[in-house]
Amino acid sequence: MNLFSAVKKNTQIGVDFLPGGVAVAQVSTAKKSIGKITRSEYLPAVGQVAQIQALQGWVRKNHLEKTACVCLIASDDYDVYQIDKPNVEEAELNSALTWSIKDLISYEVASAVVDSYPLPVSNKNNTQQISVVCAHESTVGSYVEGIKSTGLTLAAIDIHNLVSKNLASVHQGEGGTHAILSLDEQSGVLSIFHDTDLYVSRDFKIGIDQIKQASSEDESAYDSLLLEIQRSMDYFENYFGIGSVSSLSIFPQLPETVKMVKYLQNFTSFDIDFVVPVEGTNADSKSTLETHCFHAYCAALRGTAQ
Repeated sequence: MNLFSAVKKNTQIGVDFLPGGVAVAQVSTAKKSIGKITRSEYLPAVGQVAQIQALQGWVRKNHLEKTACVCLIASDDYDVYQIDKPNVEEAELNSALTWSIKDLISYEVASAVVDSYPLPVSNKNNTQQISVVCAHESTVGSYVEGIKSTGLTLAAIDIHNLVSKNLASVHQGEGGTHAILSLDEQSGVLSIFHDTDLYVSRDFKIGIDQIKQASSEDESAYDSLLLEIQRSMDYFENYFGIGSVSSLSIFPQLPETVKMVKYLQNFTSFDIDFVVPVEGTNADSKSTLETHCFHAYCAALRGTAQ
């Protein structure tokens, strides 16, 4: 037992458990370098045991024991339900939400861990809706114990839908409407923010692998992605009635996605660019954002002033 150990200050780590490995990103939380990437790496490993072992080794190698960590729960390990806000006192809200989703889940509600976040109210519909996030307590417990075993200090558990709100570009665009599109090999997530509030988050089965297959003879992957983007933006405009998206930022920036953006820009009225992470000043490539580490980076930014 180390009586003098303490949580390491001025830095925070995001951890994202993906099907083929663990994505990790470390950022500075010091005032003069807030959000700068110290390192980001993708640790190939399949299965929870192997992934925890890979993370343990990474923590030891970089001497990061006791560092604050925000852990993302895998998309397959939780459900999100959108319901009308129950008419109860705030102190009773969580109990009411748990009761509301008891018939929607496949396990006993007594074994559920439930949290929620409010959705913005539409100008066309005054009903307040809430997104209810639900996971089995044993699943959440496995994440808590897994992070604990690595030596990291768990600061929070978060979900992919929400963490892109931590990006500096979202906060710098306060007062406007901005969209973020992140792509991995097989899928994408589009989030739409007005001011700094999340209004729309949708995922779809179009990813970098499909984009790489596009050619001047076959641009169907571009068209499919454009359709998904347009559907999301049409829903935002029609349901909330507060105008249209003015800009879209995309991650990652690869030769294939640069080519894709040139195509998309021909069919859209909003500006399209790429997410620009606050990268470190080290020559080491680990201070740049690794392709798999977008959501881990966003998670690491949680609670930092932008």
